[in-house]
Amino acid sequence: MKSSTFIAAAAFATFAGAAHADLAATFGFTDMGANWDSSTSVLTIAADESGAISTSGDITNYLGDAFPTTALFNSGFADGSTSADSSFVMELSNITATTADASGSFTITDINGDTLSGTYTGQWTNQFGFGFFDGEISAASYNDVESGNNIFEGTAGQTFEVPTIDLNGALSVLLQMPEWFSADNGNFEARTTQLDGILATVPTPGSLALVGLGGLMTARRRR
Repeated sequence: MKSSTFIAAAAFATFAGAAHADLAATFGFTDMGANWDSSTSVLTIAADESGAISTSGDITNYLGDAFPTTALFNSGFADGSTSADSSFVMELSNITATTADASGSFTITDINGDTLSGTYTGQWTNQFGFGFFDGEISAASYNDVESGNNIFEGTAGQTFEVPTIDLNGALSVLLQMPEWFSADNGNFEARTTQLDGILATVPTPGSLALVGLGGLMTARRRR
């Protein structure tokens, strides 16, 4: 599996109007499990290895090296054998029949406990039995937990040296759901979910037109 550099480049065009913007990273995970708690209006999307779900993904770094470097998270990485994990938690509000606002945080963890984490806000829309989320990521950063080596490590030996600056960007989620977020519909668990994001060195995320990037990022494919 590998991130599409074409899609990354096209998505980065969104940042063209911002001064001194540099593409920092793209990430994506397929077959994550989504759990909805209607009593708290909290949606948790996390790497899973149960039943028909087996999450896989990648993070590609574009800073520091001559060429992009991808850390792969092979299918099955969420089995607990390492610290590798991916979790996106959000609280929904202003839920209508076709839309919902959301805000939350995410943490992507490598095999030794180092993390990429941040916060985001955005909106869900309900179309044709799918939920689509377009959001803006703010205050994202790598957190070196292991031993001060500033290295992020995938599950198949790939590594890259992480930047120490704050990052901003966009998040896109595609969720299979025959019903909508509603207390009347109750809870659901282990819904298959696809998720993509892009990060850049942008000083003011509020100045960017990030909403709508989700349609592009959802087209991203990994091989």
